[in-house]
Amino acid sequence: MHGDFHACNVMFRRDEPAVAAIVDWEMATIGDPLLDLGWLIATWNLDGAPDEFAGRLTRAGGLPTAGELAERYANSSGRSLDQLPWYTVLACFKLGIILEGTHARARSGQAPAEIGDRLHATALALLERAHSILTTAA
Repeated sequence: MHGDFHACNVMFRRDEPAVAAIVDWEMATIGDPLLDLGWLIATWNLDGAPDEFAGRLTRAGGLPTAGELAERYANSSGRSLDQLPWYTVLACFKLGIILEGTHARARSGQAPAEIGDRLHATALALLERAHSILTTAA
């Protein structure tokens, strides 16, 4: 599994609407690929997401919804998505923790404060998304 799968780690072809490459594999590991789908869904069209997480791309319009992405994945892979909410919540927490690490570095002067604040706001949006998923699934 990729381990950090979101729209900014995908390169698209210039001549047609198709994926050219998936980049940024340093968090790749052995695991359930549904976590990659959960990660994509967690970050897809996230309110207030900075450009680092494809905020501008996913808000531009004309792209599938998170539900449509999941449906296409299920149809292409034949995998059950019964547990996708669990994987999406896990992805929200994992990414939120990573972003809070940068926020902590920014607070200690080891990273730009503006970036730390922006990523902290994104971490909060991810936790809100996780809470929304949990309360909807309950």
